[in-house]
Amino acid sequence: MATPSNPRSSLHSHTSRPDVPKREHRTPDRLRNLLVVIIGEFCGTFMFLMLAFIGAQAALETNNAVNPSAPLEPATLLYIAASFGSSLAVNVWVFYRVTGGMFNPAVTLGLLLVRAVSPTSAACIIPTQIVAGIAAAAVVDGLLPGPLQVTNSLGHDMSVVQGLFLEMFLTAQLVLTVYFLAVEKHRATFLAPVGIGISVFIAHLAGTRFTGTSVNPARSFGPAVITGFPGYHWIYWLGPAMGAILSFGVYTLMKRLEYDTANPGQDATDEEGAAMESEAKARPDSQGPNATSNLHPIMSPSV
Repeated sequence: MATPSNPRSSLHSHTSRPDVPKREHRTPDRLRNLLVVIIGEFCGTFMFLMLAFIGAQAALETNNAVNPSAPLEPATLLYIAASFGSSLAVNVWVFYRVTGGMFNPAVTLGLLLVRAVSPTSAACIIPTQIVAGIAAAAVVDGLLPGPLQVTNSLGHDMSVVQGLFLEMFLTAQLVLTVYFLAVEKHRATFLAPVGIGISVFIAHLAGTRFTGTSVNPARSFGPAVITGFPGYHWIYWLGPAMGAILSFGVYTLMKRLEYDTANPGQDATDEEGAAMESEAKARPDSQGPNATSNLHPIMSPSV
């Protein structure tokens, strides 16, 4: 993880002496970096969930004043999905270069499985995310009038098993998005926060009516601490964990099959793409511009 440079060093470089040695931190780099990640994950998770909870609370309070248990209206569903998706996208973009912008124990588990996060870091990050979720729910409960309504719950016609597997598939979509847009390095990596936010947006459109859409144990645990735990709360832990493992299996299979040779040149410039296409057509075994090519970069997970 790169440490952002001090802006004052460039603004006042004309006054600095070149012979002055760089001041060393008293804290070892490894410990200091871990502390930065913990603080960043707490701040990012807190801001993401606080803003998302406020948006969801506003939508739920205006859904149906006569019958609060009525099904979500389309406008309410869109409002909730936009609150979670846009809040996540913004905060991931803010903290992506600092901590990786995980904000989710299931995403952290997925990154641990591909060794993009060390076990020590994961053991510190996951509790931090959970505490941040509790803090966000408590702050929203204290700031806004009325009871907190953002606790995850199953729809009246949903079974526990159905809810478990729906959470698994929704989380798998999210973690796969993280793998292919953020872990894999390419020309559009800087746009990964947008794709991740859209993934959460569509997950809420698909799942909120049925499970409340967790895809994030910290998101479910925080409000439950404030309002109480349903008997099936465990599905909001096991489902996302199963989704992370499922996406890890798909990602590993694609990597083993060298997926980037199936449609090569996606990150090439126009000139490079034209050269690759000409070379592919010139080979005797060529089948056109999409023929398998061995001219592909090996992309490794971020550390």
